[in-house]
Amino acid sequence: MGTKAAFSRRRFLKNAAILGVAALTQRILGSATSPPQAAAASDAPGLSDAPSQTDDDLGHQVYLPLVSSQPFPVPHGPSKLGVHTVRPNNAVGFVQGVRDAGAHVALVKAVDDFGYIRLVKEASPETVTVGRWTGEQWVDASGDPAEKAAYVMGEHMPRWRYEEDVVDYWEVLNEVDPPTVEGHVWLAQFYMEAMHIADANGYKLAVFSYSVGVPKWHEWQAIVETGVFAQAKGSGHILALHEYNYPTMDYRWGEPLEDQLSYPDRGCLGGRYRHLYRDFLVPRDEVIPLAITEGGLDPVLWQPGMPTTWKERLVEEMAWYDDRLREDDYVIGIAIFTIGGAYGWEMYDYEELLPEFHDHIVSLKDA
Repeated sequence: MGTKAAFSRRRFLKNAAILGVAALTQRILGSATSPPQAAAASDAPGLSDAPSQTDDDLGHQVYLPLVSSQPFPVPHGPSKLGVHTVRPNNAVGFVQGVRDAGAHVALVKAVDDFGYIRLVKEASPETVTVGRWTGEQWVDASGDPAEKAAYVMGEHMPRWRYEEDVVDYWEVLNEVDPPTVEGHVWLAQFYMEAMHIADANGYKLAVFSYSVGVPKWHEWQAIVETGVFAQAKGSGHILALHEYNYPTMDYRWGEPLEDQLSYPDRGCLGGRYRHLYRDFLVPRDEVIPLAITEGGLDPVLWQPGMPTTWKERLVEEMAWYDDRLREDDYVIGIAIFTIGGAYGWEMYDYEELLPEFHDHIVSLKDA
Protein backbone atom coordinates (compact mmCIF):
# COMPACT_ATOMS: atom_id res chain seq x y z
CA MET A 1 0.00 0.00 0.00
CA GLY A 2 1.38 3.40 -0.96
CA THR A 3 0.82 6.55 1.11
CA LYS A 4 -1.70 8.19 -1.26
CA ALA A 5 -3.51 4.95 -1.87
CA ALA A 6 -3.61 4.00 1.80
CA PHE A 7 -5.13 7.35 2.72
CA SER A 8 -7.82 6.98 0.05
CA ARG A 9 -8.65 3.43 1.11
CA ARG A 10 -8.74 4.32 4.80
CA ARG A 11 -11.02 7.30 4.20
CA PHE A 12 -13.44 5.16 2.19
CA LEU A 13 -13.61 2.42 4.79
CA LYS A 14 -13.70 4.78 7.76
CA ASN A 15 -16.71 6.59 6.32
CA ALA A 16 -18.38 3.22 5.77
CA ALA A 17 -17.49 1.95 9.24
CA ILE A 18 -19.01 4.94 11.01
CA LEU A 19 -22.42 3.90 9.66
CA GLY A 20 -22.58 0.63 11.51
CA VAL A 21 -20.65 0.68 14.79
CA ALA A 22 -23.57 -0.38 16.99
CA ALA A 23 -24.74 -3.20 14.77
CA LEU A 24 -21.22 -4.49 14.31
CA THR A 25 -20.53 -4.48 18.01
CA GLN A 26 -23.72 -6.46 18.62
CA ARG A 27 -22.64 -9.04 16.08
CA ILE A 28 -19.23 -9.53 17.65
CA LEU A 29 -20.78 -9.81 21.10
CA GLY A 30 -23.03 -12.59 19.82
CA SER A 31 -26.25 -10.66 19.18
CA ALA A 32 -26.22 -10.69 15.42
CA THR A 33 -28.83 -8.71 13.57
CA SER A 34 -31.03 -10.31 10.97
CA PRO A 35 -29.49 -10.64 7.49
CA PRO A 36 -30.37 -7.98 4.95
CA GLN A 37 -33.26 -8.67 2.63
CA ALA A 38 -32.10 -9.83 -0.76
CA ALA A 39 -33.63 -9.60 -4.17
CA ALA A 40 -35.97 -12.46 -4.98
CA ALA A 41 -33.86 -13.59 -7.91
CA SER A 42 -30.76 -15.62 -7.20
CA ASP A 43 -27.65 -15.49 -9.33
CA ALA A 44 -25.18 -18.32 -9.58
CA PRO A 45 -21.76 -17.96 -11.20
CA GLY A 46 -20.63 -20.10 -14.08
CA LEU A 47 -23.52 -19.46 -16.48
CA SER A 48 -22.70 -18.42 -20.03
CA ASP A 49 -26.09 -16.99 -21.08
CA ALA A 50 -25.79 -13.37 -22.18
CA PRO A 51 -28.03 -11.07 -20.15
CA SER A 52 -30.51 -8.70 -21.74
CA GLN A 53 -29.60 -5.02 -21.76
CA THR A 54 -31.76 -1.93 -21.26
CA ASP A 55 -31.20 1.78 -20.67
CA ASP A 56 -32.09 3.06 -17.22
CA ASP A 57 -33.23 6.52 -16.26
CA LEU A 58 -29.65 7.69 -15.77
CA GLY A 59 -28.67 6.86 -19.32
CA HIS A 60 -26.62 3.83 -18.32
CA GLN A 61 -26.67 0.61 -20.24
CA VAL A 62 -27.75 -1.98 -17.68
CA TYR A 63 -26.54 -5.56 -17.55
CA LEU A 64 -29.37 -7.40 -15.83
CA PRO A 65 -28.19 -9.95 -13.28
CA LEU A 66 -28.17 -13.59 -14.25
CA VAL A 67 -31.16 -15.48 -12.92
CA SER A 68 -30.89 -19.17 -12.16
CA SER A 69 -32.86 -21.80 -10.32
CA GLN A 70 -29.60 -23.45 -9.25
CA PRO A 71 -28.71 -23.28 -5.55
CA PHE A 72 -26.03 -20.91 -4.33
CA PRO A 73 -22.51 -22.32 -4.62
CA VAL A 74 -20.95 -24.02 -1.63
CA PRO A 75 -17.33 -23.84 -0.47
CA HIS A 76 -15.21 -26.51 -2.09
CA GLY A 77 -11.57 -27.30 -2.67
CA PRO A 78 -8.49 -26.41 -0.66
CA SER A 79 -7.95 -23.19 1.25
CA LYS A 80 -7.29 -20.00 -0.69
CA LEU A 81 -5.52 -18.19 2.13
CA GLY A 82 -2.05 -16.86 1.52
CA VAL A 83 0.40 -14.27 2.80
CA HIS A 84 1.53 -10.79 1.86
CA THR A 85 5.05 -9.81 2.89
CA VAL A 86 6.79 -6.50 3.33
CA ARG A 87 9.80 -8.43 4.63
CA PRO A 88 10.06 -12.22 4.15
CA ASN A 89 10.65 -13.16 7.80
CA ASN A 90 9.33 -16.74 8.16
CA ALA A 91 7.25 -16.84 4.98
CA VAL A 92 9.34 -19.65 3.51
CA GLY A 93 9.11 -21.71 6.69
CA PHE A 94 5.35 -21.24 6.72
CA VAL A 95 5.00 -22.34 3.10
CA GLN A 96 7.34 -25.30 3.68
CA GLY A 97 5.46 -26.42 6.80
CA VAL A 98 2.12 -26.37 5.01
CA ARG A 99 3.63 -28.29 2.09
CA ASP A 100 5.16 -30.87 4.43
CA ALA A 101 1.67 -31.44 5.88
CA GLY A 102 0.31 -32.28 2.44
CA ALA A 103 -1.33 -28.96 1.56
CA HIS A 104 -0.14 -25.77 -0.10
CA VAL A 105 -0.39 -22.03 0.46
CA ALA A 106 -2.53 -20.62 -2.32
CA LEU A 107 -0.86 -17.24 -2.83
CA VAL A 108 2.28 -15.41 -1.74
CA LYS A 109 2.88 -11.76 -2.61
CA ALA A 110 6.23 -10.06 -2.15
CA VAL A 111 6.82 -6.31 -2.13
CA ASP A 112 10.27 -5.20 -3.35
CA ASP A 113 12.12 -8.11 -1.71
CA PHE A 114 11.49 -10.79 -4.34
CA GLY A 115 14.51 -13.01 -3.82
CA TYR A 116 12.91 -15.34 -1.28
CA ILE A 117 10.18 -16.24 -3.79
CA ARG A 118 12.66 -18.65 -5.34
CA LEU A 119 12.65 -20.60 -2.07
CA VAL A 120 8.85 -20.45 -1.95
CA LYS A 121 8.63 -22.02 -5.40
CA GLU A 122 11.18 -24.68 -4.50
CA ALA A 123 9.19 -25.60 -1.41
CA SER A 124 5.74 -25.35 -3.00
CA PRO A 125 5.57 -25.22 -6.82
CA GLU A 126 1.75 -25.04 -6.63
CA THR A 127 1.81 -21.72 -4.78
CA VAL A 128 0.97 -18.77 -7.04
CA THR A 129 3.40 -15.89 -6.59
CA VAL A 130 2.91 -12.16 -7.17
CA GLY A 131 5.51 -9.40 -6.98
CA ARG A 132 5.29 -5.61 -6.81
CA TRP A 133 8.05 -3.03 -7.00
CA THR A 134 7.14 0.16 -5.16
CA GLY A 135 8.97 2.57 -7.44
CA GLU A 136 6.72 3.77 -10.26
CA GLN A 137 3.40 2.53 -8.85
CA TRP A 138 1.09 5.47 -9.48
CA VAL A 139 0.08 7.42 -12.61
CA ASP A 140 -2.07 10.41 -13.34
CA ALA A 141 -4.79 9.23 -15.73
CA SER A 142 -4.06 11.78 -18.43
CA GLY A 143 -2.04 12.06 -21.59
CA ASP A 144 -1.25 9.19 -23.93
CA PRO A 145 -1.79 5.88 -22.08
CA ALA A 146 0.54 4.09 -24.49
CA GLU A 147 3.40 6.47 -23.74
CA LYS A 148 2.89 6.21 -20.00
CA ALA A 149 2.64 2.43 -20.16
CA ALA A 150 5.91 2.28 -22.08
CA TYR A 151 7.62 4.49 -19.50
CA VAL A 152 6.25 2.66 -16.44
CA MET A 153 6.95 -0.80 -17.83
CA GLY A 154 10.44 0.36 -18.77
CA GLU A 155 11.02 1.25 -15.13
CA HIS A 156 9.56 -1.97 -13.73
CA MET A 157 10.91 -4.72 -15.95
CA PRO A 158 14.60 -4.32 -15.04
CA ARG A 159 13.59 -4.87 -11.38
CA TRP A 160 11.78 -8.06 -12.33
CA ARG A 161 14.58 -9.66 -14.30
CA TYR A 162 16.26 -11.75 -11.61
CA GLU A 163 13.04 -13.34 -10.38
CA GLU A 164 11.21 -13.54 -13.68
CA ASP A 165 11.28 -17.35 -13.60
CA VAL A 166 9.73 -17.68 -10.13
CA VAL A 167 7.23 -14.80 -9.90
CA ASP A 168 4.07 -15.78 -11.75
CA TYR A 169 2.44 -12.36 -12.00
CA TRP A 170 3.58 -8.78 -11.56
CA GLU A 171 1.58 -5.83 -10.24
CA VAL A 172 2.43 -2.54 -11.91
CA LEU A 173 0.37 0.16 -10.20
CA ASN A 174 -1.10 0.26 -6.70
CA GLU A 175 -4.60 1.46 -5.76
CA VAL A 176 -4.91 4.11 -8.47
CA ASP A 177 -8.45 5.55 -8.38
CA PRO A 178 -9.17 8.12 -11.12
CA PRO A 179 -11.93 10.59 -10.18
CA THR A 180 -14.06 10.04 -13.30
CA VAL A 181 -15.38 7.22 -15.47
CA GLU A 182 -13.16 8.53 -18.25
CA GLY A 183 -10.18 8.18 -15.94
CA HIS A 184 -10.96 4.50 -15.34
CA VAL A 185 -11.29 3.98 -19.11
CA TRP A 186 -7.88 5.64 -19.51
CA LEU A 187 -6.48 3.28 -16.87
CA ALA A 188 -7.88 0.29 -18.76
CA GLN A 189 -6.20 1.54 -21.92
CA PHE A 190 -2.96 1.94 -19.97
CA TYR A 191 -3.15 -1.70 -18.91
CA MET A 192 -3.98 -2.86 -22.42
CA GLU A 193 -0.77 -1.25 -23.61
CA ALA A 194 1.15 -2.60 -20.61
CA MET A 195 -0.06 -6.12 -21.39
CA HIS A 196 1.22 -5.82 -24.96
CA ILE A 197 4.65 -4.83 -23.60
CA ALA A 198 4.56 -7.64 -21.04
CA ASP A 199 3.64 -10.17 -23.74
CA ALA A 200 6.59 -9.08 -25.86
CA ASN A 201 8.96 -9.53 -22.91
CA GLY A 202 7.63 -12.78 -21.42
CA TYR A 203 5.85 -11.37 -18.34
CA LYS A 204 2.33 -11.89 -16.99
CA LEU A 205 0.58 -9.04 -15.20
CA ALA A 206 -1.91 -8.79 -12.37
CA VAL A 207 -3.84 -5.79 -13.63
CA PHE A 208 -5.60 -2.87 -11.90
CA SER A 209 -4.86 -3.56 -8.18
CA TYR A 210 -7.82 -1.41 -7.17
CA SER A 211 -8.39 -0.66 -3.49
CA VAL A 212 -11.41 -1.82 -1.52
CA GLY A 213 -14.63 -0.13 -2.64
CA VAL A 214 -13.20 0.78 -6.05
CA PRO A 215 -14.42 1.02 -8.77
CA LYS A 216 -18.13 1.76 -8.73
CA TRP A 217 -20.48 -0.49 -10.69
CA HIS A 218 -20.90 1.89 -13.63
CA GLU A 219 -17.15 2.43 -13.74
CA TRP A 220 -16.68 -1.34 -14.06
CA GLN A 221 -19.18 -1.27 -16.91
CA ALA A 222 -17.12 1.30 -18.82
CA ILE A 223 -13.87 -0.55 -18.06
CA VAL A 224 -15.26 -3.83 -19.37
CA GLU A 225 -16.40 -2.19 -22.60
CA THR A 226 -12.80 -1.29 -23.47
CA GLY A 227 -12.03 -4.97 -24.08
CA VAL A 228 -9.33 -5.07 -21.41
CA PHE A 229 -10.60 -8.32 -19.91
CA ALA A 230 -10.95 -10.01 -23.28
CA GLN A 231 -7.34 -9.09 -23.99
CA ALA A 232 -6.19 -10.28 -20.56
CA LYS A 233 -7.96 -13.61 -21.04
CA GLY A 234 -6.43 -14.08 -24.46
CA SER A 235 -2.87 -13.55 -23.27
CA GLY A 236 -2.97 -15.11 -19.80
CA HIS A 237 -2.98 -12.13 -17.45
CA ILE A 238 -5.02 -11.95 -14.24
CA LEU A 239 -6.94 -9.40 -12.19
CA ALA A 240 -5.65 -8.07 -8.86
CA LEU A 241 -7.97 -6.44 -6.32
CA HIS A 242 -7.68 -5.46 -2.66
CA GLU A 243 -10.47 -6.32 -0.22
CA TYR A 244 -10.27 -5.10 3.39
CA ASN A 245 -12.93 -4.86 6.06
CA TYR A 246 -13.33 -4.03 9.75
CA PRO A 247 -14.22 -5.11 12.36
CA THR A 248 -15.58 -8.23 10.63
CA MET A 249 -15.07 -9.58 7.13
CA ASP A 250 -18.83 -9.82 6.55
CA TYR A 251 -19.54 -6.20 7.44
CA ARG A 252 -22.08 -4.89 4.85
CA TRP A 253 -22.40 -8.36 3.31
CA GLY A 254 -25.64 -8.48 1.34
CA GLU A 255 -25.85 -4.71 0.90
CA PRO A 256 -26.19 -3.37 -2.66
CA LEU A 257 -23.76 -1.28 -4.63
CA GLU A 258 -24.94 2.12 -5.77
CA ASP A 259 -28.13 1.96 -7.93
CA GLN A 260 -28.06 -1.84 -7.88
CA LEU A 261 -30.08 -4.68 -6.45
CA SER A 262 -29.01 -6.37 -3.24
CA TYR A 263 -27.91 -10.00 -3.18
CA PRO A 264 -27.52 -12.25 -0.15
CA ASP A 265 -24.20 -13.64 -1.38
CA ARG A 266 -22.34 -10.51 -2.45
CA GLY A 267 -20.71 -7.74 -0.49
CA CYS A 268 -20.01 -4.08 -1.13
CA LEU A 269 -16.63 -4.31 0.67
CA GLY A 270 -15.50 -7.93 0.97
CA GLY A 271 -16.98 -9.95 -1.88
CA ARG A 272 -17.36 -6.84 -4.02
CA TYR A 273 -15.57 -8.64 -6.86
CA ARG A 274 -18.68 -10.79 -7.41
CA HIS A 275 -20.51 -7.84 -8.95
CA LEU A 276 -17.86 -7.56 -11.65
CA TYR A 277 -17.72 -11.26 -12.38
CA ARG A 278 -21.41 -12.12 -12.19
CA ASP A 279 -22.77 -9.02 -13.91
CA PHE A 280 -20.09 -8.62 -16.58
CA LEU A 281 -17.30 -11.15 -16.99
CA VAL A 282 -19.30 -14.38 -16.73
CA PRO A 283 -22.00 -13.41 -19.24
CA ARG A 284 -19.38 -11.95 -21.63
CA ASP A 285 -17.19 -15.07 -21.40
CA GLU A 286 -14.29 -12.88 -20.24
CA VAL A 287 -13.55 -14.49 -16.88
CA ILE A 288 -9.88 -14.30 -15.86
CA PRO A 289 -8.31 -15.54 -12.61
CA LEU A 290 -8.58 -13.18 -9.65
CA ALA A 291 -5.95 -12.66 -6.95
CA ILE A 292 -6.83 -10.61 -3.87
CA THR A 293 -3.29 -9.29 -3.54
CA GLU A 294 -3.99 -7.39 -0.32
CA GLY A 295 -6.74 -8.01 2.18
CA GLY A 296 -7.85 -8.77 5.69
CA LEU A 297 -8.98 -6.83 8.74
CA ASP A 298 -7.78 -3.24 8.75
CA PRO A 299 -7.29 -2.13 12.38
CA VAL A 300 -6.56 1.48 11.47
CA LEU A 301 -10.31 1.80 10.87
CA TRP A 302 -11.16 1.34 14.55
CA GLN A 303 -13.92 3.64 15.82
CA PRO A 304 -15.18 4.18 19.39
CA GLY A 305 -17.46 1.31 20.31
CA MET A 306 -15.64 -1.21 18.12
CA PRO A 307 -13.60 -4.06 19.62
CA THR A 308 -9.84 -3.70 19.42
CA THR A 309 -8.95 -7.39 19.53
CA TRP A 310 -8.51 -7.77 15.78
CA LYS A 311 -5.65 -10.27 16.01
CA GLU A 312 -7.67 -12.51 18.31
CA ARG A 313 -10.37 -12.63 15.65
CA LEU A 314 -8.25 -12.63 12.49
CA VAL A 315 -8.02 -16.39 11.90
CA GLU A 316 -11.75 -16.89 12.45
CA GLU A 317 -12.64 -13.96 10.21
CA MET A 318 -10.32 -15.06 7.42
CA ALA A 319 -11.70 -18.61 7.64
CA TRP A 320 -15.17 -17.17 6.93
CA TYR A 321 -13.79 -15.18 4.00
CA ASP A 322 -11.86 -18.23 2.79
CA ASP A 323 -15.15 -20.10 2.48
CA ARG A 324 -16.51 -17.31 0.28
CA LEU A 325 -13.44 -17.42 -1.96
CA ARG A 326 -13.72 -21.21 -2.15
CA GLU A 327 -17.18 -20.77 -3.67
CA ASP A 328 -15.66 -19.11 -6.75
CA ASP A 329 -13.42 -21.23 -8.93
CA TYR A 330 -11.85 -18.24 -10.66
CA VAL A 331 -10.35 -16.93 -7.40
CA ILE A 332 -6.69 -17.86 -6.90
CA GLY A 333 -6.53 -16.69 -3.31
CA ILE A 334 -5.89 -13.81 -0.94
CA ALA A 335 -2.55 -12.47 0.29
CA ILE A 336 -3.40 -11.45 3.87
CA PHE A 337 -1.75 -8.13 4.73
CA THR A 338 0.96 -8.50 6.11
CA ILE A 339 3.87 -10.30 7.70
CA GLY A 340 7.28 -8.74 8.02
CA GLY A 341 5.59 -5.42 8.77
CA ALA A 342 7.95 -2.48 8.29
CA TYR A 343 8.04 1.11 7.03
CA GLY A 344 4.92 2.06 9.00
CA TRP A 345 3.03 -1.21 8.54
CA GLU A 346 4.19 -2.83 11.77
CA MET A 347 0.73 -2.69 13.37
CA TYR A 348 -0.60 -5.06 10.69
CA ASP A 349 1.95 -7.80 11.34
CA TYR A 350 0.25 -11.07 12.31
CA GLU A 351 3.22 -13.42 12.02
CA GLU A 352 2.57 -14.97 15.44
CA LEU A 353 -0.71 -16.33 13.99
CA LEU A 354 0.95 -18.32 11.21
CA PRO A 355 0.72 -21.64 13.14
CA GLU A 356 -3.06 -21.19 13.36
CA PHE A 357 -3.29 -20.35 9.68
CA HIS A 358 -1.16 -23.45 8.99
CA ASP A 359 -3.71 -25.60 10.80
CA HIS A 360 -6.63 -24.04 8.94
CA ILE A 361 -5.05 -24.53 5.52
CA VAL A 362 -4.02 -28.11 6.28
CA SER A 363 -7.53 -28.91 7.56
CA LEU A 364 -8.88 -28.24 4.05
CA LYS A 365 -6.27 -30.15 2.08
CA ASP A 366 -8.74 -32.87 1.09
CA ALA A 367 -11.81 -30.65 0.75
